[in-house]
Amino acid sequence: MFRRLPRYAALAAAACASLTCAYAHADHEEVVVWGEPLSPYAVDPGLAPLAETNTALLLKRVAGANVNFNGTLAGIAQYRGMYAERVNIDVDGMTIGNACSNNMDAPLHYMPRTLVERLEVIRGIAPVSSGIETIGGTVIARSRAGAFGEDEQFRLSGRLGAGGQSVDGGYSASGEVELANERHRLRAAASREHGNNRDFGDGTIRPTRYERNAFDLGYALKLGGDVLKIDYRRNDTGQTGTPALPMDDIYSDADLVRGSWTAHRGRFDLSAELYWNGVEHLMSNYRMRRARPGRRRDNDAEADTLGWRTQAAAPLSGGELRIGADGHLLDYDSLITSPDNPAFFARNFDDVQRDRYGLYAEWEHRALGRFDVELGLRWTHVSMDAGRVDASMAMMMPPLAMLRDAFNAADRSVSDDNIDAALVVAYALTPALAVEAGVARKNRSPTHQERYLWLPLEATGGLADGNLYVGDIGLDPETAWQFELGLDWQLAHLSLAPRAFYHHVDDYIQGVPTSDAAVVMVATMNGDATPLRYANVDARLWGVDVEWAAPLSAEWQLSGILSWVRGERRDIDDDLFRIAPFNTLIDLTYKRARWSVTLEGEFYAAQNDVSATNGEPRSPGYGLLNLYGQYAWPAAGLTMTAGVENLLDKTYRPHLNGINRVAGSEVAVGARVPGDGLNGFVQLAWTF
Repeated sequence: MFRRLPRYAALAAAACASLTCAYAHADHEEVVVWGEPLSPYAVDPGLAPLAETNTALLLKRVAGANVNFNGTLAGIAQYRGMYAERVNIDVDGMTIGNACSNNMDAPLHYMPRTLVERLEVIRGIAPVSSGIETIGGTVIARSRAGAFGEDEQFRLSGRLGAGGQSVDGGYSASGEVELANERHRLRAAASREHGNNRDFGDGTIRPTRYERNAFDLGYALKLGGDVLKIDYRRNDTGQTGTPALPMDDIYSDADLVRGSWTAHRGRFDLSAELYWNGVEHLMSNYRMRRARPGRRRDNDAEADTLGWRTQAAAPLSGGELRIGADGHLLDYDSLITSPDNPAFFARNFDDVQRDRYGLYAEWEHRALGRFDVELGLRWTHVSMDAGRVDASMAMMMPPLAMLRDAFNAADRSVSDDNIDAALVVAYALTPALAVEAGVARKNRSPTHQERYLWLPLEATGGLADGNLYVGDIGLDPETAWQFELGLDWQLAHLSLAPRAFYHHVDDYIQGVPTSDAAVVMVATMNGDATPLRYANVDARLWGVDVEWAAPLSAEWQLSGILSWVRGERRDIDDDLFRIAPFNTLIDLTYKRARWSVTLEGEFYAAQNDVSATNGEPRSPGYGLLNLYGQYAWPAAGLTMTAGVENLLDKTYRPHLNGINRVAGSEVAVGARVPGDGLNGFVQLAWTF
């Protein structure tokens, strides 16, 4: 019976290697190519290159996906032109509420690259069960978790890894150990990453040094068919530069706790998850860069999240029905102070609450003749509120006092009820060719920045466009009608999976010019005479992304991805901000039993369709060459990966990189932050 390609596009060095694995393992819903080799003696090219410290950068290797890059560890997921909170990020079953109002600690920040087992993007329309708000799709990140033993005897296993790279003199080290039998499983892990300022073709980018440590503990208990788990992670990020933002990350310290239960009762598969995470974050505009006298600032922020998810699944009409409930409660506070003036303060966010509650039902059928069907419906209730705000300068600045008083006098309690629906149908025209079509209605309520930013600041979720913004309590949720059409085509020497999509978005939230005199006066005093306010506009996004693979022989394979998306305003003649240009990745791999080598070309077109509203500059195109290989010693459990990225040491500036804000760097203020220069790297892993 025909099975369509899994809708999970697995990340790999060559994303199209996932196509090959998908056809080889078509019975599996999830394709995992980031982890151990497919067999003890196979070196999967999907394991390849990757010196990237920032886990989010792996998204650039999936069709349709990319990254808004603001700093070494500050990567914001983008999928088909939507980014930041529009993209649902599932980190080990948790939706992490980050503490930075500019997404320095975006969710994938809390998944260290050294601990990643796999990173997946649900291709196309995300199922309603995959997250509470999935208007921009779903990304799933998983760390290595291990397995129970087969008998009562405890056995020790683990993994040690180390690596280094030349572009920043950086290194990483990690260790994992597990003790397990058929009922108990104990796990501990630790990782460290550290690097200096990064080099590019014409100099050094400052500040881009970084430091991050992570520590994991976990226990699992199997009682018959029931499995109970509890996991804890401590993340300590030290001084980490973000040159595209007005401040740097001085620390992001987080505790993440998650418990889960799975069981089988009669016809039902049951699961429940409960998690909490707390983040303390300090950012500063003078500890890692120079600030003008009297203008030094610190920003302390805290975020606490409580989340849960319960689900029951049972056979129904030849398929599986999933019914679930989930929730996500976020509390957030932020205070700006100055070491130059102990009396100075600005309470930009106080006692902010953004609580979400959801119910969903989803039916999936994968054996309905030649059809596969996935149908889902979700209701989400979003409740938001904020406390009173203040600023020390309000006493001397009447316009600032006006903004404060208007905000405090407003009804800040807002609630939204959103209905999502999704239908995806695949039909096998032949055993080698299937067509897939989907339609969905997805929603997203405003973030706390978009609703409660009361004074003009650059607290914009990492937009990094240099504009000052104010929020609007009365914003409506975004509503997107999504349409998709694609093929999965497998020939003797070619596997091809193109997708075309169109998103019609009502009430899209973005900055527009404001005529509020108080806002303009306060912003002008802070260097921006043309501030923006968050507003609802109308937009559309459409494009094409393709995965393909072409085996040339038993040893040689050519593979690649292609991504193109266009984003436009529908209400005025303007383009949407920070949209990835047309790009393609092409790999030529030679693979033997224990080793492989890959020559990779990475090509980006110029981006001339830019947002005039945001003052977005155009970007030229570029092409890069990367070379990497891997060798395995299976009997010893050793694997070595080595390579060179940007082989020709080309100076290039990715369009999704932010604009440099730091004086004293070899990157001019106002210039786009360049990509890495020539980078040699080596990584070793020992599994026992």
